[in-house]
Amino acid sequence: MSIKKALYPIWLAVLGFGILIGFYTAMKLFTDGHILFNTNDVIIWSLPLGVYIFLALTSSGLTLLSAIPLVFGVGKYEPFAKRLVFLAIATLCGGFVSIGLELGTVTHMIYIMLSPNLSSPIWWMGAIYSVELVLLVIKFWRLHAGDWHSRFSKFLGSASFFCALAAPLMIGSVFGLTESRITFFGPVMSIYCLLMAFLSGLSFFILYSVVVEKIGSSTSKDFENIIKEFITIFRYAASAVVVFTLVKIAIESATVVPEFLVSTKFKYAFGALGRVPNEVVFGLFLPFILLLIPVLMKSAGGRVFTSVLMWAGALAMHMQILIAGQSHPIGPKAEQFPEFMAYSPSKWEWLVFLFAITVMLLLYTLGERYLKLTGARAD
Repeated sequence: MSIKKALYPIWLAVLGFGILIGFYTAMKLFTDGHILFNTNDVIIWSLPLGVYIFLALTSSGLTLLSAIPLVFGVGKYEPFAKRLVFLAIATLCGGFVSIGLELGTVTHMIYIMLSPNLSSPIWWMGAIYSVELVLLVIKFWRLHAGDWHSRFSKFLGSASFFCALAAPLMIGSVFGLTESRITFFGPVMSIYCLLMAFLSGLSFFILYSVVVEKIGSSTSKDFENIIKEFITIFRYAASAVVVFTLVKIAIESATVVPEFLVSTKFKYAFGALGRVPNEVVFGLFLPFILLLIPVLMKSAGGRVFTSVLMWAGALAMHMQILIAGQSHPIGPKAEQFPEFMAYSPSKWEWLVFLFAITVMLLLYTLGERYLKLTGARAD
């Protein structure tokens, strides 16, 4: 235990250093602007937006998980409810850091909220996630005060649940309604984002649970049994995403639509095995196979490795879709740019990513240290 106590200030120092780098990055972006990103007139959405989508969807997944005890009344999961709500808050805060810096300044986010365009999916996406964050913060406050029973508390749980359902669907519609980008267009993007939200939330929560267990929090047989049930849910969620992804790959492999054929020249940004991108092979198919090995899922190392693969794979899959959909110039720009555009993040984009993750981890750390995140309601 003394070793763990000695490591805590070191961990805080590391996070503090990350926060300082993040503030420097923010100042640099606010003064120099988007020129620091590797974007152009064709590829305008880059790594910071991909990080926002990834963290926002993870937050929605965690909120959906918290609804199992808080909305649907499954009492045995109540010891995890408060932690799930807090993790959803911290993860969404990290996402807002990333999108705030991607916009160039936080004031742009405020302007978007104060000048609503009700026909814009992007506006609705920001509005729903903003409402969800407020609801989660109030919900956590009520849980922390011991209010699990009141109508107001139950309303907060239900409202945040519906926001967590609507927000991923709205993120999918941001891309799915873009008719000019055929690799984005279609209703399947909303379904895909909702499935990925649930899968990302599950993989992160299982990873986090192992970490909490290893840093000294007391666990019991009941705790272990509930984690096993979450792993079972994890298997079902991964199965749904695997089936969805296989169907998507089959459709894209059989198409003769020129725009799809062009996109294949770029879409394997991380390499591929045949027609299957590496991020799908190693970030989805491989962890899915590992999930089916009971012996591996009984060990902490197996759970960590599988969850990390799945969580990192989710980010890579979001980035692959995000960049591949923009890679083919259209309209007048098709005359002055190559047939497809390549992209790699600049160092400043990586620093935005680091800042968002650091904010998220700092909130996690302080929450575990100073807030009682484990415990069910008092009957």
